[in-house]
Amino acid sequence: MPPSYEASTAFGADVAVERDFLRQVFAWMFLALALTTGIAIWFHQSNTALNYFASHTTIFYIALFGQLAMVFVLSRVLSSQRISVSVAALLFFLYAGLTGVVFSVLLDVYTTDSVVGAFAGAAGVFGGMAAVGYTTQTDLSRFGGILFGALIGLIVASVAFIFTGGGLFNLIIGFAGVLIFSGLTAYDIQRLKVMRAQGFANAETAEKLAIFGALRLYLDFINLFISLLRIFGGGRR
Repeated sequence: MPPSYEASTAFGADVAVERDFLRQVFAWMFLALALTTGIAIWFHQSNTALNYFASHTTIFYIALFGQLAMVFVLSRVLSSQRISVSVAALLFFLYAGLTGVVFSVLLDVYTTDSVVGAFAGAAGVFGGMAAVGYTTQTDLSRFGGILFGALIGLIVASVAFIFTGGGLFNLIIGFAGVLIFSGLTAYDIQRLKVMRAQGFANAETAEKLAIFGALRLYLDFINLFISLLRIFGGGRR
């Protein structure tokens, strides 16, 4: 994926081709979200993950930080030309499955109303910002560096919160997360449009980049959900 681009490139693309590519991206994303949700619900209902993590706290933190490390590894691997579509899909779904296991703990911590409300709110914000990214004529690439820097700061703050806690700190992280991942959603959608407009070497490359794009959007949605849960998740069990 090119590091920089001109947003104007996207606006001359064949609309049918562009929409077909974005449909592939969203199909992969929704499959991953469905897997995460299904695994989270199954582990929650069986209490398997909660009971295991309660007696193996170290393993929980390994899984939690392993998710973060896996994001960087996946981003590198999925954008590589050396792996096949099947391997790219397998790695993506493995990550989605691991996220589901970790998220099953959230279902034990927060009430169903809090989780459903945060999920619905994330869907609304994600949909709105995706529409902005798809329709805007403004080149959002100029904000890429700012959003990435803010994301690094948010990650550091989130790690610090694990060890320090604090209600106000949690709210600040939540609001910052909503702003950052709202911006990243619009940015990523426009970036995907430009990628499609620039063309791909072959169908396999297009499919792998669709999976890579799905990972980006999946992360945007998941982090919007977590951020809203921080803000409105006062209903703990």
